[in-house]
Order: sequence, then C-alpha cells, then structure tokens
Amino acid sequence: MKLVSITVSLFPLLVLFCAVAHSQTTPADAKHFSKDGLLFDYLPSWTLQDDSNGDAQQLTLARSDSDAQIRVFVHRGRVTEDKMAQARKSLVDTYIDSTTKQFLQMGAKPEQSPDSIDIGTTKAEGVNIKASLGGDPGAAKIYWALIGQRVVVLTFFGPDKDLKKHSGAWDLVRSSLQIEEKKPAPKPSPTPK
Repeated sequence: MKLVSITVSLFPLLVLFCAVAHSQTTPADAKHFSKDGLLFDYLPSWTLQDDSNGDAQQLTLARSDSDAQIRVFVHRGRVTEDKMAQARKSLVDTYIDSTTKQFLQMGAKPEQSPDSIDIGTTKAEGVNIKASLGGDPGAAKIYWALIGQRVVVLTFFGPDKDLKKHSGAWDLVRSSLQIEEKKPAPKPSPTPK
C-alpha cells in the first residue's frame, strides 16, 4: 500500500518534470517547417530561405546580426541502407570537398576531424572542418544520416563565437528534424452495382 501512495504522490512531479524538459527543448514561440515530408522547428529570430528543387530540399537559416548559418539538405530520392555508401560518396563527400576548397580559396588552412551527433532520433556521422579566417576561428560542422530512406545533411557553420552563441538554435533544428513517410494513396472503394 505504501508503494502505491509513493507512486501516486510522485506522479505529479514526473508530469511536471516532463513538461519542463519539453518546454526547454522546444520554445513556445518556435516556428515549425513542414513541407514534402520534411519537418523541423526553428527559432523565430532566424529567417528561412528555401532553395529547394526537384532533386533536393535545400534550406538555409540565418540571422541578420550573425555570420552563423544552419543549412538543411534532404535528397528527394529514396535510398536504402545498402546504397547509403554510394549516396555518401556522391552527395556528402562531394559537399565536404567543396566546403574544404572554399576555405582554401579564402586563404585558410582547414583541419578536419570526425564527429557525430543525433539528428532527430538518428545517430549521424559527421566531420568538423575548422579554419581561421583573418585570425577569426570558425568551423563548418557537417553531419549526415539516412532518415526515412532519404539522405539528410545538416551543416552548422560560421565563426566560433557565433556558433557558441547560437548553439541552442542549432540544437532545436537538428533535434526536431523528422522525415514523414509517404502514406500510400487510399484505394477507391468499389462502386455498388
């Protein structure tokens, strides 16, 4: 009987804890992006630019008072787990090489190190490309995963001071990102004879 009364008295605390934890991860004023199966939340102080095309959803989140940016790339094609290595080579590795070359063209000496992070509920591989431009250290943090049979690539880049300042905005996007599975179209019901 004592166990039941302890459980009953702790239940409201558990509910309160869960509500507080949820409110800390998703601000009440967060905006919600939902298009073509891609879903995520982002802070209203960030502007969203959609450069999507027939091959991929390409979104950039930025602020007018910061050099930090968050990029979301989701390939529209379906990829199975056994084809992910090929997709990584053609999509992700090409993007990493291009980013490294941009740093080199700007006179930086980029250094890469492996990294990992969660995108939504999926463990993602990544690379952290660090470089110093004009004495200002910065990075391009690139992460990729196969989510709902779509290749997802997230990038958080800018000067270190801005990345640190806006890490909460980054965490909100990456932790809330989901890919909705397409539901098959309902079959029409047979017409009565």
